Amino acid sequence: MVSMKSTKAAKDQRRSRRISKRQRRRPDDLTLTPLGPGTFEPGLADQILAAFRGFDPTGPWSTIAPRIVPVLKRRRHPYPPEAAPLHIHVPPGIWTGFGIDVGPAFSHVSQTLLDGWGIDHATLVGTALANLAGLVRSEPPVVESLHIGGVEVTAIQGQGWGSSLVLAPDLLRPLLDPTPRVLFAPVRNTLLALPDDVDDELAFDLWEAITEGAHDELEVDPLRWTGSTVTLLADFATVGLPN
Repeated sequence: MVSMKSTKAAKDQRRSRRISKRQRRRPDDLTLTPLGPGTFEPGLADQILAAFRGFDPTGPWSTIAPRIVPVLKRRRHPYPPEAAPLHIHVPPGIWTGFGIDVGPAFSHVSQTLLDGWGIDHATLVGTALANLAGLVRSEPPVVESLHIGGVEVTAIQGQGWGSSLVLAPDLLRPLLDPTPRVLFAPVRNTLLALPDDVDDELAFDLWEAITEGAHDELEVDPLRWTGSTVTLLADFATVGLPN
């Protein structure tokens, strides 16, 4: 099991590691090819604009509901106050936002939109998780077994929603064996399962390797896969992730 640390001590250590991370060289095998093009492809802006043309997020809930997806909270997310995304604490204790899928992009759900649709938080969460299950069936996630620094890592990726699988243990069970794991959700597309006794330094380096330069680094603390469900790791132990 990862070494025990208090929340304050963990945060102090994360800050220290962020300062010194460029002084250390990562293992050569610390690589992961994320889903997506990795660059802003020519024509993508036009596709996004076309997708939003005529799109009305204030439309009736019956037309919006099939498009709702869960999106875990980003660490940095600039937005004007009037367009603040709604975030709900979803079991096992993860701050989760919601998007309206419009193809090449999605529009964030705000409390104003929720009020206009006339629905409550429970309906929003339930709809998003049901749609997530549909995505897993129609677009099965990419599952890779990687060997990094002598450690076996399982990478689960789904375009725009891979990390959100931590909200749905029933969807994870067919993808992970019953062995307890530490779960990382560093960016929206990607969920990582590491050995329960993963070394702090390796875990930190892996997180940094994936999030460096990424615009969608998530504000999700390490989690634990018990073999059947997802729980908060912070109640028991914390690895030194950046903060």
